[in-house]
Amino acid sequence: MGDSQKGAAFLDARAAQIITNDDVDFDRFLNHEERNRVVPAGFLAEAGKAAMLLGRGADIGLTLPWDKAGGKVLIRPGKLVLWVGWSHHGKSAMLKQIMLHAMAQSESVCVASMEEEILEVWSDMGRMACGDQNPGLLEINKWIAFATGKLWLYDQQGDVKTERVMAVMRYCALELGITHFVIDSMMMLSLAKDDYEAQAKFVGSLKTLAKDTGCTAHLVCHMKKRDGKSSEEQPGGLHDISGGHEIGSKADYVFNVWRNMSGNPNNPSCILGVMKQRGRTNWIGKLGLNYHVPSRQYIEDHRAMTFWETEREEAPI
Repeated sequence: MGDSQKGAAFLDARAAQIITNDDVDFDRFLNHEERNRVVPAGFLAEAGKAAMLLGRGADIGLTLPWDKAGGKVLIRPGKLVLWVGWSHHGKSAMLKQIMLHAMAQSESVCVASMEEEILEVWSDMGRMACGDQNPGLLEINKWIAFATGKLWLYDQQGDVKTERVMAVMRYCALELGITHFVIDSMMMLSLAKDDYEAQAKFVGSLKTLAKDTGCTAHLVCHMKKRDGKSSEEQPGGLHDISGGHEIGSKADYVFNVWRNMSGNPNNPSCILGVMKQRGRTNWIGKLGLNYHVPSRQYIEDHRAMTFWETEREEAPI
């Protein structure tokens, strides 16, 4: 099969479920009944005792897909995660890779990307999962099998009201059993850039929704430039996140993605900064990573990571 035919087959195939405004009455999910939140301590005794005796090893959550991050990062269920970085430094791409890793761990994912068409998102994730920008039909079929039942896409581009995107997330969590919901990005929501109060209110509401549903919310945020392009030569900090300072304060996790765009040999190809992490696993620091061009993955050595088991070929007799 020629490259053009392979590309057509790749783009035409859709393994993910598509969520549209026409198919779902999201108004039903705009609000939910408040539950009694005052709980006697005695109700927690047995579960709390078991958790304390089992120790840190009993904690559940999503790890990062690199060995060097082992024991350092654990994204617990029902939390709010911010993915920040300068424009074009790869935060959306890294988040797609993290979601592939989550799917490999039997998590279910919905991506609400208001910046990209859903077919672009599906194709990007497929090429990344296949480890090649021009995968063959065999690998494409493996990607389809891998994504089926694990990946959903919200079909909506352009500005979206915050109430609507939260209703979509509540629907995904309650009706579809989605465990990770991606919002890409904050700037595509119907929020004025200078309305810091509204931004902080949305982030706070999103955090509450994640807690109530147990679905982890991943929100992509941009950085505001300080001194022109020269400021991008180094990773930014929490105070550089676009919007009010309360955005970073409310989040449970903040990851900062930075690419070595200048090619400075003293820096790795990419630095993932763990700027905030709540819980018993609360390591803060930086992870240096390489960039694998054919797969567009962030890696530790020089090989693309795989997300499904590769069948061994039978040796000839």
